[in-house]
Amino acid sequence: MRSLKLLFMQASFISTGIFLGVGIAQIIYHLIGDEYISEWYFIPSVLLTGILCSLPVLLLTGENHNHYKLRIAAHFSILFIAVSLLGLLFKWYSNFMGYAIVMLIFICVYVFVWIVTAWIYKEEDKQINTALDSIRDEE
Repeated sequence: MRSLKLLFMQASFISTGIFLGVGIAQIIYHLIGDEYISEWYFIPSVLLTGILCSLPVLLLTGENHNHYKLRIAAHFSILFIAVSLLGLLFKWYSNFMGYAIVMLIFICVYVFVWIVTAWIYKEEDKQINTALDSIRDEE
């Protein structure tokens, strides 16, 4: 159940991050005078990307904390390749500059998801510790 919650949370954060990144890119395009027009399947492609890109987080779960730097590097690499291929499939970019923008958005979303996930888990830890302290006080 915890893994399912984690996958849902990651998919939600990834999709939200992509929408925020694309929104910022659209503002930048507008300010420099270019037009950004997305295809009709853009929203479903972002949601599918969020779901698919949440699956590799299972590499990072579990009790085994050995080689965590290697696991994080593998996680980042898998997602980098996945986003590159999904971007090509869904025509998120058509040239190198477009690819660079998509990868910049990817890196920002990756950092955003890590920060938000850490914040949520820190809040859950605080709630658990508060509950444990109140149980100890009662005894």
